[in-house]
Amino acid sequence: MSAPTDQSPNLNDAAQQLSGPWPPCRNACPVHADVRTYVDHIARQEFAEALTVIRRRLPLAAVCGRICDHPCEANCRRRDVDQAVAIRELKRFAAECPENDNFPATPGAGDRQRVAIIGAGPAGLSAALELARRGFRPTILEKEKQAGGIPGVAIPGYRLPREALTRDIDWILAHGIELRTGVEVGVDTTIKKMKKEGFAAVIIAVGMSQSRVLPLPGTDAAGIYGALDFLRGAAAGRQLELGRELLVIGGGNVACDTARTAVRLGCEKVRMICLESEEEMPALPEEIAESREEGIEIITRRGPMEVVVANGEISGLRHRLVTRVFDEEGRFAPEFDDDDLAVTPCQSVIFAIGQAVEPGFIKGSELELDERGRLVHNPETRQTPVPWIFAAGEAVSPPGTVVRACADGRRVAQGVEQFLQGEEIRLAEETPAVIERLPAKRASQVSKVERAEPEIRPAAQRRQDFQPFIATLPQPQTVNEARRCLECGNGATVASDYCVKCLNCVRICPYDAPQIDKAARVPAENCLACGLCYGACPTGAIRLQNNSPEELVAASRRKLAELSAGQPKTIAYICDRQTTSIGPWREQTGNAEAAAIHLPNPGLLEAGQLLQTLEAGADRILVVLPASDDEYHQGTGHRLRRRVKRLQNDLDAIGLEPEKVQFWPE
Repeated sequence: MSAPTDQSPNLNDAAQQLSGPWPPCRNACPVHADVRTYVDHIARQEFAEALTVIRRRLPLAAVCGRICDHPCEANCRRRDVDQAVAIRELKRFAAECPENDNFPATPGAGDRQRVAIIGAGPAGLSAALELARRGFRPTILEKEKQAGGIPGVAIPGYRLPREALTRDIDWILAHGIELRTGVEVGVDTTIKKMKKEGFAAVIIAVGMSQSRVLPLPGTDAAGIYGALDFLRGAAAGRQLELGRELLVIGGGNVACDTARTAVRLGCEKVRMICLESEEEMPALPEEIAESREEGIEIITRRGPMEVVVANGEISGLRHRLVTRVFDEEGRFAPEFDDDDLAVTPCQSVIFAIGQAVEPGFIKGSELELDERGRLVHNPETRQTPVPWIFAAGEAVSPPGTVVRACADGRRVAQGVEQFLQGEEIRLAEETPAVIERLPAKRASQVSKVERAEPEIRPAAQRRQDFQPFIATLPQPQTVNEARRCLECGNGATVASDYCVKCLNCVRICPYDAPQIDKAARVPAENCLACGLCYGACPTGAIRLQNNSPEELVAASRRKLAELSAGQPKTIAYICDRQTTSIGPWREQTGNAEAAAIHLPNPGLLEAGQLLQTLEAGADRILVVLPASDDEYHQGTGHRLRRRVKRLQNDLDAIGLEPEKVQFWPE
């Protein structure tokens, strides 16, 4: 397996944007990661290539493989058939695959200007990487002893093990980025001093690292915590006095992290209380479900009024009924019923209601915070009132996810480059049209395949420790899951000048995708990239976005070069997304040293490509046919068999051994 090589984040981006509409998964991803392409690489068992594609736009690949809120899955067109592809789990496998060398060859420090980034959280790390890729010399200043921001100091280990974060950070820093930890801006240095040190621009990416606490009566008692302070203390192993019963105020993911951490620290009874109904809670549904499984009681539609203190100690929380949380226009405007009051017993209370920016870094500068506690800035350019100072991440936006912070850091770095080049700052990213939902008729024609779910430790076990509780999918399941992808937009395109309207594509397509007008055309929302029309087109008018003859021949040359010298060289074309095992055909054909090239469908393999593979130096080609029993896969397998039989006859006619191309099973 070759090591993943770093490439410019802009490599192929323009071409990909011009090649047609985007699938909904890519459009929904905050960094617009090329989901379809890296999932296709995983389906072909090209894990290094998959990681390269992921990291073009998402530097924290291992982190997001574990804790991303996966909006890509919520928009996956496979949901119209059965269930969304488990994209987050696929990303996790690729990012943590032991076969992938974590340190590809990367450029050293560039020769452009120096840029300082304040904060080594996701936004700061992403901005630094983008600047380094563009030839700048970024330096990150971080007040903590390690990089990572909130994921590094507050997200519990059962969700994000430190080795996953370290893996990403080490890879990012390998691009020639300087990291200075234990440096607090406003105390150890100032923004003005940075300018004198030769930094041409500064990006403030400090994040929201300070917990908010409601000013309720009784919050000055011992046993009151902010969620981030609590989580930091737990991660650092500090002794926390929590009592037997604990109450977490809040309904988001941080509140769930807090409650689940308290369970693992030994609290006998942990409750969450929030304004929202369960349907309105901002926490992910799986977080809510997992919290309940671990014995956490969730009290909804209640508003805290007072921390009840007796004899100097907390005895409970008084709260009232919430009659509504949002007004008719969806704005936060809670209303309460003061006649419906109750007290829930507890000995400690943790507020998980939001975070704020710690303002110390603005000391001695011309920067200001607005009434919401965020940096005053121009939202169009991300510049502060001081033009060479930019802001990224939660310093200027509401609390969000890691992937959104990465997208923001990348975007602001682009703005810094435009500024330093004297250009107009334009941060808006133009994106192509988005492929429509899968029509119901075509969805009904797609075979249903059960989604692969990772193994999860039982709640009774996982609540006892901080070990990760969701396992990484094994390789066979990972590959199978990737092959559930419908490859939206990766299918057939028609060169109208070559189309003779023979109707072969119309007759052969199992999904009724081609349409005939002045020439054939295949709407992206209808095509499922099976490849049948590609192999049946007599004029070569049809090409597939995900497979070109040139790419296939190039792949075979690479594979042949990896095989041992002096031995017969065999290329095995695995022509079925459902054929994932590397065992039976190797064992039963005696081709242990064969190089495998995985194709999603038999329709993608042409006789001409097989001939070129022989010309490239292959001594033998093994065509592994579909293993599925359904009529569709049997039909595509029969067509490929006839195609290869004709090639064997041609080889025999010119005096070459027809056995150079063989089938499995025979």
